[in-house]
Amino acid sequence: MLRKKNRHIFRKIILIFLGMVLLFLIYQYRQVRKEVLYNRVNGPKAIVNMLDMGIEESSGIILSGDKKDYYWTHGDSVDYGETPRTSIHGFRFDSDGIRDHHEIFLDGVTNLDWGDIAKDKNGNLIVADTGDNLIRRDFVLYRFKEPKLGQEKVEKNDIDKITFRFPMGEELNNEAIFYADKSVYILNKEYGKTIMYRLMDKNVDTRRVNIADYIGEFKFLGGSRLGNYMDAATGSDVSMDEMTMVFNTYKGIYMFKRNKKNTNFFDGEVYYHPLKWDFRINQYEAVAFTKDEKNLVLTTEQGNVYKVAIDDFKKLRDAESTEIIKEKLVEVGGDRKGMTYRIKHIVYLIQVAIMNIIFR
Repeated sequence: MLRKKNRHIFRKIILIFLGMVLLFLIYQYRQVRKEVLYNRVNGPKAIVNMLDMGIEESSGIILSGDKKDYYWTHGDSVDYGETPRTSIHGFRFDSDGIRDHHEIFLDGVTNLDWGDIAKDKNGNLIVADTGDNLIRRDFVLYRFKEPKLGQEKVEKNDIDKITFRFPMGEELNNEAIFYADKSVYILNKEYGKTIMYRLMDKNVDTRRVNIADYIGEFKFLGGSRLGNYMDAATGSDVSMDEMTMVFNTYKGIYMFKRNKKNTNFFDGEVYYHPLKWDFRINQYEAVAFTKDEKNLVLTTEQGNVYKVAIDDFKKLRDAESTEIIKEKLVEVGGDRKGMTYRIKHIVYLIQVAIMNIIFR
């Protein structure tokens, strides 16, 4: 009799627990749907489209260092068997559309999964082959002098190939880079947060595999808990004085302001601006400052170009720290195909399934 009573109590507890879980999921779903609908109304409107000039799946964008109102972009990788995209595109745009389009081929490079493009203080462009289209231990940055107008190709001997890995040999997906503090910073594409690493110029050696330094991580703050968990960083840029950094996600733009160089941007003031959130229609892949730094320009895989005013950002958090970043000694190792990798892959598949429900 006692056992039957205990089983009855146990079933009741289980039902109550499952009911609470269901109510929590319904609440989270309602919150994220509310966020989706709000962003669709309040996000920026596209100003031009770059598909007309043959730029497909724009994956990075950066303002030219020596050409007025001129931008560089590049396409993502292609499906197996197709001709690889190994060129960058320069262009200007105004209210009448894209103009002065200029395509330049990079000799001797590969495009496994190009993620972003940046520029350093020495007149170089940096193209990041850092995505995870293939299981890979090594990632690559291609560094070369910004091409001149009329130039058709950058020769292989004029391109530095910087090969690097992450601490413990982790296989990460990385679609955003920027240049500051005489270093290339890399932002990991992970749902719900991003992790920052960097390669310092003084430590880079093109003759060996370099190891990126871990800097810190930032958990997304811009929306509902489920909405943040479904979000990921895909592009970034930094202001000329290197005091303001931005990165875009699928549904918004984060802006970080620090008051001292060589400090962690994630510890600075945090600002946010929503975007039209529907990755099937507006899959934001890249962001860059305009020349006057009063606006940001974004590109999408669908070809749309957007502009967002800096003044429209809202503050989310005050600065937390101004500690100088210290170099860290790291080791390489770890299980590249272990249980952690499999769990992350399963979680990713679940997130994709949930996003398909949200955006139906």
